[in-house]
This record gives sequence, structure tokens and C-alpha cells, in this order.
Amino acid sequence: MAGAKPDRRTERTKASLMRAFVDLVLTQGYDSISVEDVSARANIGRSTFYMHYRNKEALLAESLKHPSAPLAIVVGHDVGPDMLVPQLAHFREARAVNRVFFTDPIRAVWIRTLAGMIEPRLATVARQARAHPLLPLPFIAAQVAEAQIALVTHWLQARAPVPAVLAESLIAVTRALMTALLRPAPEAPLFIAGETLRVIRT
Repeated sequence: MAGAKPDRRTERTKASLMRAFVDLVLTQGYDSISVEDVSARANIGRSTFYMHYRNKEALLAESLKHPSAPLAIVVGHDVGPDMLVPQLAHFREARAVNRVFFTDPIRAVWIRTLAGMIEPRLATVARQARAHPLLPLPFIAAQVAEAQIALVTHWLQARAPVPAVLAESLIAVTRALMTALLRPAPEAPLFIAGETLRVIRT
């Protein structure tokens, strides 16, 4: 049986909430806005908001999944720097307005969101590589996410002009942490067997 088609009304509502949320965060800051503010900006009732999101942080986490995807796939996929450069270039071009996302409290939520995307990938790699992790996988996922976000944050603060160098660094740091903390079997690859990816778009 084929999966049910997405409800277009639901998709439109969530898209409206997301646009309103991001606009308010960028113009007013995360701490100063409320669920009521987001609902009013989206012209959607507060009860409708809660049908889709538990609270403001849940909406924030959802907004962070798209920019997190290119970082998460570095875990377990043979990613080349060219696959990461478009997203990193986007971060750099928009840094004047998106810098709020690289500072707390949003940064902490971003790390948790990215770690949540990384953890199942780590689990697959660990199983296939017959690994003996030094630490629980959620802890390793958090360490990898923290390292990735920190690298991007410091790069943006330094206004470094070459995203290809950062892309190579992200890949190197991620794989070094995986090797050190997962402890895979000798010669075991750190890639998810048979995984294919669509082109990553910003």
C-alpha cells in the first residue's frame, strides 16, 4: 500500500509558521518572541500552532534540520568537500542576518538537533564497522555535533574566505572523532554501506 499523500493544508500551515518564526527570530531575536507572536505573524490560531509543534523550541529545532543535513551526512558517508561548499558559502553570505543562530540559546538547540540527526547514523556505522565505542552513542553524537558547529562558528567569526578549506576541515574532524570514539574494527570503513544521496541544496 502506497504511503498517504502529504496534507497540503498542513504543509501550508507549517510553512507559514516557519516563515513567520524565522522572520521574527532574525528581526527580534529568539528570546523575545512567543508562540502568540509567531501565530499572529502567520495569521494562524494559537491552537493550530499546538497541533503541529509542542512549543517554540520544537519549531526552532525543526527550522534547524535543513541546514544541519549537510553536516549530519558527513557521518557515515564518503562526502567530498564540494558537497559541503554550497551550504558553507550560504552560511557565510548570510552571516550578517543569521549570526543569531550561532549564539546561545539557539546554538545549544542546534547542537542537540544535529546530534539527534547524527546518532542513528553513528549507530549504523558502529554496527557495520564492528565498533567498540568508548562512550555511549548519544554522547559521541553530541561531541561530533559540537565540534562541527564550533568549527563553522569560529570560521564565520574569523571571516575566512575559503569555504573549501572549512569543508575539508569538517570532514577531517568528524572522521577523526568517529575513529577515536567509536573504535571500529581494523580496516573497517566508516561509511554506511550502499548509501546514496541526493544533491544537497541550500
